[in-house]
Amino acid sequence: MVSSTDPTVLQIDGFKMRPIQVSDLDALAAIWADPEVTCFLPSQGVPISRENTEKALQSFISHWQQRSYGVWAIVENTSPFEMVGYCGLRYLSELGEVEVLYGLARDYWGRGIATQAVRASISYGFNVANLDRIVAMVMPDNQASRRVIEKAGLHYEKQIHKFNLDALYYAIARCVA
Repeated sequence: MVSSTDPTVLQIDGFKMRPIQVSDLDALAAIWADPEVTCFLPSQGVPISRENTEKALQSFISHWQQRSYGVWAIVENTSPFEMVGYCGLRYLSELGEVEVLYGLARDYWGRGIATQAVRASISYGFNVANLDRIVAMVMPDNQASRRVIEKAGLHYEKQIHKFNLDALYYAIARCVA
């Protein structure tokens, strides 16, 4: 899964995951401009402005620099520069936990890409970043996202009200032999 030449680059079926970068702004802005994509994000279906997308992108890049893990851009192997989605790990200071988060352009839904990306992110978190626990939050109505995180091995723990949203809270812990 991890590239032999760059440990921060992950390989999943037909796609590569590389640390997100400034040049991904247009692609991320396009993804977050789609109300169907943002339906289950904190903006609740309101497209995210380019200005706020740029701020989020900068925070994703800073996170990599501060913690040596973060959000990856998902790109097709045939077009390594065009981002089709994102997935990764983000430390949430409000919770003292590391969250796995993800999103895909609508054309890429339903192909199993998100599940593979979440699994790869979790593997990186445990095996490279040496994290002990990873969480995910999902809105109760988001059945597709619930399936993704359950297939990736996270287990439901509780309901939570965070970021002005009611969410289901899932977690996975690193297995220590």
